[in-house]
Amino acid sequence: MSNTGGRRLKQWLMEQIQSGQYSGLQWEDESRTLFRIPWKHAGKQDYNQEVDASIFKAWAVFKGKFKEGDKAEPATWKTRLRCALNKSPDFEEVTERSQLDISEPYKVYRIVPEEEQKNGKTSVMALTATTSSGDITDMDCSPAELEELIKEEEGCSIQASPEYWSQGSINVFSSPAFSQMMISFYYGGKLMHSTVVNHSEGCRISPQQHLGRGALYSSDSMQSVHFPPAELIEYDRQRHVTRKLLGHLERGVLVRANQEGIFIKRLCQSRVFWSGQGEMGSQYSPMPCKLDRDAVVKIFDTGRFLQALQLYQEGQFPAPDPTVTLCFGEELHELSNAKSKLIIVQISVVNCQHLLDAVNVRRSQPYCNNPTLEMSDSGATDQMARIYQDLCSYSGPQRPACYRDNMPITA
Repeated sequence: MSNTGGRRLKQWLMEQIQSGQYSGLQWEDESRTLFRIPWKHAGKQDYNQEVDASIFKAWAVFKGKFKEGDKAEPATWKTRLRCALNKSPDFEEVTERSQLDISEPYKVYRIVPEEEQKNGKTSVMALTATTSSGDITDMDCSPAELEELIKEEEGCSIQASPEYWSQGSINVFSSPAFSQMMISFYYGGKLMHSTVVNHSEGCRISPQQHLGRGALYSSDSMQSVHFPPAELIEYDRQRHVTRKLLGHLERGVLVRANQEGIFIKRLCQSRVFWSGQGEMGSQYSPMPCKLDRDAVVKIFDTGRFLQALQLYQEGQFPAPDPTVTLCFGEELHELSNAKSKLIIVQISVVNCQHLLDAVNVRRSQPYCNNPTLEMSDSGATDQMARIYQDLCSYSGPQRPACYRDNMPITA
């Protein structure tokens, strides 16, 4: 199999070494078969992002993963290049020559000759870590690399802002019809636990061992929901890495639902990615987005869902998804690869799911002379009408313009 992704990395990296513009990126030997790459931890007191992360940032720019004006993520930049180097058959880390415990630490890599690659001396992982197009998979890291990323992010601590969860755009009248959420936890694609949140102020999702810090996010003001313990995981390696990841979710996330939608606030150190019908995504095919720390983000829009549901009911569009997916610690490229992730949490507004179920009943059981079906259909219509009525009685800032009081439900 050709590895065009590896060749692109090799050519690019050789050009950067030759340029001499990156401090610490240099040849290790006269024959130019070994090179050093700077490897300073972001938690070091003398860490300078402009210097110490420059080569990693350049790779992110080259790959189209970062452009000026985006939020700086030096730990992620570093992991991207590390993953690419480790998966490329063109490179092999020479650990015995790396120096990681000095003031200006570096790793040493060897350029593997093509002849040696053809003779099958490179690792199986490096040879198989390509996509169908021959490009190296991006950020599909091994458990060890994930652990290193977690350690790197731990060094980049950010102070939480004093912003209160109940302030801002989510401080609106909350109706029980839209505050109830179903939360499901998946480890490695396996459902581990599901629970229903009924608290009008929402919930805090955090590991079991977490102790609340102050009354701001205490269990008195919202419901506490805990990640299932890693001990429930069958496989040793998965259990070990998941336990490590849970250690970096200590402060968790805050989640709340109301008429406008589902809102979330990330407090934990670990990265969190989400996919759903929120403000930032496309209505029908949203791309996963990263949650910024301490920012309140709408990850599900009730008005959008109802508009899509109306189109689905009229046979004009596929069924909308009432579920939001969160991925902790790992980048989520698309929902199709969610099952391979260590920790996935899915959240849905219970009544949005009920509305979708009711529309499905109407679509599958058209009007006929069977009294049972008519009764079932009538019940579904009544349920939908009640929920629509409850939504339309709310006059907040994001009331869906296309829904009116007593709007008829058409078949």
